[in-house]
Amino acid sequence: MNLYIPLLSTAQRTSAQPIHLIASNLSFAMTPSQRRRQRQHQEHQYADDYADISVGSQSVISALTTGTTSSMSTYSTANNNNGRKRRNNPRRARRREDDMSTINDDEDDTRESRSRYSSASSFDDDDMTIFSRYNRFTSTMTPNNTHVKNILTVSVFMIGCIVILNSSVQLQHEDYTNSKNAALSLIQQEQLISRNAHSLVSLPPGMIRGSATQDDGSAINEETERNLQWTWEPETVELREQQPLLPRPNVDHLKILSPQTNTNIAYDKPPNEPLSICGRPAAITPEQDQEIMTNFQSTCKPVGLNDPILLIEGVETFGRTGNNLIEFLHALERAQNEGMTVGIMIDSWVVPVITTMWMAIQNNDMDGWRQHMERTFCIKMLSQDDLSNYTNIIHMETRELFMYKTRQSLPDYVEFQTYHIRNLFRNYNTGVGMDIRHRDVNDMCTGINGLFGPDKLSSQIYSVIHSRNLEGYAGHELLGRVAKNSGCDPEAALNMEPEYIKAILEPIGMLNHPIVFLTDHQRPEILERLRADKDIGPLIHLVPDEASWVGGDITLGIMANAFIGNPASTFSGFIAKSRLALGLKGNYLFRAKNANGEWEEVCEERCVFWKRMLWNMA
Repeated sequence: MNLYIPLLSTAQRTSAQPIHLIASNLSFAMTPSQRRRQRQHQEHQYADDYADISVGSQSVISALTTGTTSSMSTYSTANNNNGRKRRNNPRRARRREDDMSTINDDEDDTRESRSRYSSASSFDDDDMTIFSRYNRFTSTMTPNNTHVKNILTVSVFMIGCIVILNSSVQLQHEDYTNSKNAALSLIQQEQLISRNAHSLVSLPPGMIRGSATQDDGSAINEETERNLQWTWEPETVELREQQPLLPRPNVDHLKILSPQTNTNIAYDKPPNEPLSICGRPAAITPEQDQEIMTNFQSTCKPVGLNDPILLIEGVETFGRTGNNLIEFLHALERAQNEGMTVGIMIDSWVVPVITTMWMAIQNNDMDGWRQHMERTFCIKMLSQDDLSNYTNIIHMETRELFMYKTRQSLPDYVEFQTYHIRNLFRNYNTGVGMDIRHRDVNDMCTGINGLFGPDKLSSQIYSVIHSRNLEGYAGHELLGRVAKNSGCDPEAALNMEPEYIKAILEPIGMLNHPIVFLTDHQRPEILERLRADKDIGPLIHLVPDEASWVGGDITLGIMANAFIGNPASTFSGFIAKSRLALGLKGNYLFRAKNANGEWEEVCEERCVFWKRMLWNMA
């Protein structure tokens, strides 16, 4: 049987001679002179044949080398023995010299071919060594072993073709998958991501994978399912809501004033002005607040072109409002710890989050707003044109910012975080100005005003319950881990039973005042139970729809006389942290029953900052 190989040596390209395999090479009836002539002819060809064979991958070459090492030793030994038998024949010695001269010329051609293939295929030095070893091995074989050379040559060629074909098929499959995914709508892509992330969760007994259900067994609606992603961390379980991509803010409408014309009148505040929100004064004294402010502002230095900048960029967020605020504060924390400056791209995700509730742009004065942001947080606001001027940019994903763990001690960390939270509330939005998307800002006091009216805006006594279910099973899992570290009850903050609420409010005399109920609406039975209770029911207040928004809810929780929240919720956590930043007491998050069956606090209020208790949520 004859097998033609399309990649031929120089000599073969003109003659197109076939390579005869096993049947023709096992001709033991040949005379010694015929065998010598056949060996000489084949030795002239095989040295160049291998250079024209395209090997599919380095792994194939390595496998060939490993598999033939022992055979190479055997055949080399046999050839040396044959040489010793013919050593005394002068005619054969001269023929061997001529043969080796021809082989050396062929090896030069092989080196040229090898150089040509190395530029196209990027073969390394190990590949070159393998080529040489194979060439020496095949060129020194005896005529009786030429069928082995043919088998090896054809095998390498066929394996290389298979590997190349397989790679081509995989690339075509990836192109098809990418084109298929690209054709999906945004909602379909988010559902696909949600299903993939949901499959990582260890589901509770009786729950079918791929079906999203709430704690009461009812199905989560399509909008909720589309936004949910599940993730497991080594130390904690988190359920996060993957926000749809935010549109990049259009800042073309904002006028940029020159330093000569900009006086920042709208952003200037009287020095040592007492901090108050919605007419309610903070408990921290102006002297203490000013001392801490001066301490941190003294470390704020101008940013050089080669100084390291930790860049916040992009529009994709990790989680909802509570997570986003943690990510911003974590970025400031890391920059402080590592001698960097936070750089914020004007069209990044964090600017809408901040300007929606704080730091509104006044009088279309973009330049004054940028300077005010930079002075307040010791950061650098950047546009795409500005970014090219800086040489030391450190990129960090939004998720990585959320996962960042501080190196500071707990007291130092609390002081740094509360200082920047006060910076936010020194500049809370009052309904005047616009956000980065050129929309009029809301008033952060609309929740209090909508419930109690402008006359009681600053004087109404009330408490707030923040009921956060955290999407059922994952919420139970997360609160269970918080409970394991802090000692709080693993269910009470999720269920908000009337007995639990009364045990908090009755001892402090708050059962005679309104109770504002804030909820994610995932478990309506909680509100129904509270309303059905004879002591609590008449006191329950809900925020009117026209006054209900995230900023108003945050302010309602912060300025309450008592706040009852869920320690596993970053939204509850931010409200509790802000209350501590303003010097307000009365946070009730970490509760458990003692040996006498009485509810009590099991972790001090600073536990909301303690990463040993709340990990990345602190």
